[in-house]
Amino acid sequence: MSGEFQAICDIGEDTLVICDNCGYATNIEVCECPTKDILNEEVEVEKELLYTPNVGTIQDLYNQYEISPDSTVKTLIYKVDDKFYAFLIRGDRELNETKIMKLFKTQEVIMATPEEDEAITHAKVGFAGPIDLDIPVVIDYEVLSMKNFLVGANKTDYHYIHVNLRDFSYDMVADIRNICESDSCPHCGGNLHFKKGIEVGNTFKLGTKYSEALGLYYADENNQLRPVVMGCYGIGVARILAAYVEQHHDDNGIIFTKELSPYDVSIVIVNMKDQEQVSLAEKIYEELHGNGISVLLDNRDLRVGVKFKDMDLIGIPVRITVGRKASEGIVEYKERENNEVIEIQSNKIINSIIHS
Repeated sequence: MSGEFQAICDIGEDTLVICDNCGYATNIEVCECPTKDILNEEVEVEKELLYTPNVGTIQDLYNQYEISPDSTVKTLIYKVDDKFYAFLIRGDRELNETKIMKLFKTQEVIMATPEEDEAITHAKVGFAGPIDLDIPVVIDYEVLSMKNFLVGANKTDYHYIHVNLRDFSYDMVADIRNICESDSCPHCGGNLHFKKGIEVGNTFKLGTKYSEALGLYYADENNQLRPVVMGCYGIGVARILAAYVEQHHDDNGIIFTKELSPYDVSIVIVNMKDQEQVSLAEKIYEELHGNGISVLLDNRDLRVGVKFKDMDLIGIPVRITVGRKASEGIVEYKERENNEVIEIQSNKIINSIIHS
């Protein structure tokens, strides 16, 4: 068993499923789908063979014959541990390969190649179906509640319509599809929504598998030897930083909080040839630094616009600009997260930062 720690982010590589009601949250790869029985009062009718030339996808069926995807069942053929299986899900659903691996306790499942698919079905790709198929059939729980649906006929250019479970045999029923936002929460029935996320940490329960293999035991209160229960706990420091930057930035660069910023304050000197500006900036630097404040003093002999750009890019939370009013002891104060610039006496800003 494992747990993931995810940072929600629009460019994340993982899809997270979150319930508005109970707080249930998980990766879509392992999210269970609702499996409650749905009463379907349709009257079952006899299946018919339908001529469907030049149709190879569910979307083609809808475009050419106005057959709704939710009244179709698609058959997907995969190789699991060197044996082929047919997996049946509703036409508008996506098969979840991670669930198949868990179902069969294997590390890899491979979709059949077009050549393998045609050898098994004796038809072109896109016309696979469960009727008279010579490999084991696994159906999704949702298919149990369907009636009079369409499937491939294992015959090029043909499908069967009005198919029901009585028309073919199946070997297993399981949760093998991806959950959809239109589904209800499998725990409380609440509304679901999807978010993108970046995995920044994880935990794994290893149990006693490795401790028993390595002879790692401890003596309990009764002096009986017991295998140590093990776990792995990983945190991606670089991933945390990258995820934070993706969450907190603007067109000018990073927007760090004090806790994550490499410096608490930056001091920018407008004119390095003005000794009053240089002296005041150095005075502010020494006082802040002496009080445990991490400060970056930008005393480079560059245009002030370049310095401002660099400080924004780095994302330091507070910028103090020492410029033309240095002789009056006045500096400019700006927070990285907004564009407001305030003129303030240097001694007041020093006290404010030290005691903040």
